[in-house]
Amino acid sequence: MSVRERFTPDTGVDTDTLGVAVLRVAFGNYIGATLCLAALAWFGLYWRFGFFSNDQFTFANTLVGVVDGHLFIDRAVYGPASGASPGTYLVDGRVYGRNYGIVVVSAVWLLALEAVSLVADVRVLVVGLWSFAVIGVAAGVGVWLDRRRLCILVGAAVGAAAFVGNLLVATPLSPYWYPLLALQFTTALAAAFTAVVLYRLVSRLYTDRLGVVAGLTAAFATPIGFWASLPKRHSVTALFVVCVLYTLYRSREADSATVARRFRALTYAWVGPVTWVHAPEGFFLLVAIAAVDLPTARSNDLRELLVVGLTLSVSLVPFFLTNLAISGQPLQPPRLLPEYSGDVLSGDGGAGGTSGSDATGGQFASGGSVLSRILGQFGASYAVLLDPERMSRIFLRHGYIDSLLPRQDAAVNLSVLESMPLLGAVVVYPLLAARRLARGVSLRRPRLAGQTAPVTVVDAFTAVYVLLLLGLALTTLPLHHMLTMRYLHPLYAVGVYWVIRLPAVRRALETAGRSAAVGFGTAVLTGVPLYLGVIAVGDLVLGEAVQLYALAALTVAAGVGCWVLLDTAVGGFEATGAAVLGVAAGLTAGYLLVSGVTLFPNTGDFLLPLSRAVSERLHFMRLYGSTPSYW
Repeated sequence: MSVRERFTPDTGVDTDTLGVAVLRVAFGNYIGATLCLAALAWFGLYWRFGFFSNDQFTFANTLVGVVDGHLFIDRAVYGPASGASPGTYLVDGRVYGRNYGIVVVSAVWLLALEAVSLVADVRVLVVGLWSFAVIGVAAGVGVWLDRRRLCILVGAAVGAAAFVGNLLVATPLSPYWYPLLALQFTTALAAAFTAVVLYRLVSRLYTDRLGVVAGLTAAFATPIGFWASLPKRHSVTALFVVCVLYTLYRSREADSATVARRFRALTYAWVGPVTWVHAPEGFFLLVAIAAVDLPTARSNDLRELLVVGLTLSVSLVPFFLTNLAISGQPLQPPRLLPEYSGDVLSGDGGAGGTSGSDATGGQFASGGSVLSRILGQFGASYAVLLDPERMSRIFLRHGYIDSLLPRQDAAVNLSVLESMPLLGAVVVYPLLAARRLARGVSLRRPRLAGQTAPVTVVDAFTAVYVLLLLGLALTTLPLHHMLTMRYLHPLYAVGVYWVIRLPAVRRALETAGRSAAVGFGTAVLTGVPLYLGVIAVGDLVLGEAVQLYALAALTVAAGVGCWVLLDTAVGGFEATGAAVLGVAAGLTAGYLLVSGVTLFPNTGDFLLPLSRAVSERLHFMRLYGSTPSYW
């Protein structure tokens, strides 16, 4: 039996081949592995080094401390000499960071980089790995098309040429960037696996073709690709949300009670890592899971609940231990500690601390205070729903902020729809709901007696989770320099699922997939040079360049919305719709590439030396003066 035959969803894995078993668990099959490599290769094209928000100084300094063997920051390698960057906290004269769930994982990559640097050139290593990813993608495409030999030859030629080209213009990678590279690798892997998990979910719901489309869309046509190489929490939280979608579906789809129990417990296990990264998001993820899982479960007997509770408790152990080591309280994460604002690390002796922006420890000493704050925040957030202007800025058109001077407002923010024009398709959901209610069809469609259909459970979870996410984030939006409304980042991953769930979209992609591919390719190949040309000829500053894309994205989103409404109402426009969907995806992909290579880099260094060379040739579009200091 070949590796390919073992490495498929419908065939048992040869347990003697450990590598195949691991690949099966991680990727599902060779298609999932190919999607992961394709996403990483794509991110690598615009993967740049630099600190794009001040709290990234905190993460890097925290990582240095963790690798040195402790959780506190004892030296400010990055940022101000005092170490007083956002996200630092003072406890008993020691400075701590946050996002330890990402930092601890990144410590493994940093140790590996430092070990490799003793015997090899790290720049050559990363360029080689990227070239290997290109070859791996070609091999996977070859299996899909049944042209494996030809595709491997082409991929090897492209990978080898890229490897040589990168080495010809390469410069040594400074060890200064190793901690940042380790953090970026964690978030890039999270973004790549988001695409893989969406593929696995959609392929189980429908077909492999639609699963591949969902995975590629997540990586190439959403802000997931934008944040992949930026070391913040957003890519990681989005990954675990789609993991919940997948395991929740599997827990309802399974015929065996044992398998169902296993996946149900795993659904709760994702809460722990999210909480370790960002406690509020972890808490509300748990609430969303419980709100949907408990009423729709096959059984809530004592055994089931004990398994679920034990799994949840184990997943939270790293969170509890980290808090205990820092604050002495297992339920008090760093965000609830006094902020550090003094000079402990600079050696001037002026230690100082102020109340954290989230709250002080004293304020959160009682459960009543916590509940009061949560209810107040949700009330304020949902009140935003009644403010049309503010809602428009968040979801439809952000533009410039009139109250700010041009030098204060770089206008780099995009609304939710501008960030992902494919979401224009969800405008049809009210029409579909009205149709279903008019036909008298229950929204709770039973699969078997007493059971809810698996896809209905997943649908319900996405609705509950997004409502809770809005309650958590709306009160702070739109915040300056959110770039893609990043506090709502998991919404984009859920949005891919919502778009694929539309019957009109599925019909278009299944019957006219070639039109979608042509639309995507045309948008990228013509849109990128056109975008660059307009920026150069018009001598646009950064905010103008971003808002030019925003206007184009809104136009295309309107086209997507009009098509899906028309097709749902009367049908028969599959080829047109597929092309429109392809153009919308291609427009976003082009923006990711242009913004990453020419607009936002501020250090001049990239993961790939060829990307740096291209960026330098397009230096006339690099707009340092208009880049905001605080993102």
